Amino acid sequence: MNNILQEVLKRVQPNEKEVTQMTELAQRLLDEASSNKEIDFSPLIVGSVAKGTFLKGADIDLFLRFESGTDLKKKGLSAARKILPDGRELYSQHPYLRGEIDGISIDIVPCYAIDDSAHPVSAVDRTPFHTEWVKQNISGMENQIRLTKQFLKGANAYGAGASVGGFSGYLVEILCIRYLGFTNLIEQISSWRPPVDLGVVEGAPDSPIMLPDPVDKGRNVAAGVTLRGLGAAVLAAKAFRDKPSIDFFFPKKKERVVQGYVTTVILPHPGGNEETALPWLQRQGRKIYKAIGEFEPIAWNANLEDSGFIVIETSTVELPEIVPHKGPAPWDSGAMEFLKRYPDAALSGERLEVGKPPRHSNIEDVILELVPNAEVKSGLEKGAEPVQRVPWLD
Repeated sequence: MNNILQEVLKRVQPNEKEVTQMTELAQRLLDEASSNKEIDFSPLIVGSVAKGTFLKGADIDLFLRFESGTDLKKKGLSAARKILPDGRELYSQHPYLRGEIDGISIDIVPCYAIDDSAHPVSAVDRTPFHTEWVKQNISGMENQIRLTKQFLKGANAYGAGASVGGFSGYLVEILCIRYLGFTNLIEQISSWRPPVDLGVVEGAPDSPIMLPDPVDKGRNVAAGVTLRGLGAAVLAAKAFRDKPSIDFFFPKKKERVVQGYVTTVILPHPGGNEETALPWLQRQGRKIYKAIGEFEPIAWNANLEDSGFIVIETSTVELPEIVPHKGPAPWDSGAMEFLKRYPDAALSGERLEVGKPPRHSNIEDVILELVPNAEVKSGLEKGAEPVQRVPWLD
């Protein structure tokens, strides 16, 4: 296994020239920010570059810390624009700029300077505390963290955004520090079963993984991990534990063979950014998937472009003229009423059952009744992403 891990590090660990380039650019950004005397703020490099855990091709995160009460959208973005004039304005839970200098992606994020990380004003105010906690606790674990990040990337379980629902970089860093490196952490993940209880977070909503943020014990730092993201990590960890291979880190991603019939549902884009629009689309997908049970659904996927796409695989798209309809058991209160309504019902096992025409005989009608503004197309439409194969399988 050591040979595999050393080869992975050769590919993902920045070399001396790349580290120097990132360090010098980060300092240039700080100097440029500090030269702005019109607005009072404090600049700080945060994230993986500041912690020394970044992979090749990483971006730089520059935070501009303002006094509480400052209009971050107005003054914050104005200050950011002076540093990154051509930056693109983006919104997550906060406004920020994204641009590029010397081929390196830059995010400039205004936030509030706070004294207590347990009481943030905006969603990103804890981030400087996260950076400081990792720097104080990392103890030479930088490459172990790089290995874990790349492994989870290969498993499609890295990144807490809605499109992945996986492990954030900060969560990876905490877990590597907690379990003393990549190998121990993979062994732990291989045995996880939700809910994974890694500590008490009072008042936090249920989540596949529960782990208190070291700088804010009232926050679940793993809240962004979905069941899908956790499942992808567990499968990869189990398989790697049993048969290590570099393919887990750099999967070939073979095309998956489509099973059954493919239906594409196209919905108008709901507006907003991906972090709000994609969860909405995923909710529509779950709702549709639940409603088409009679068509024996196999799998589904959702992706967002100019429109929202939901791709569904089912065993059939047409139902026969008569389908089985299960009724109550003889000892249930509605048994006699069911028999009166369906006198030809038979006692099948412990329940009454009758054949009757389906409410809708084709899948399109079911979907349109549920989501009237949808377009329903047979097959995979342009822009829609098919259901993905587990990436690291041979």
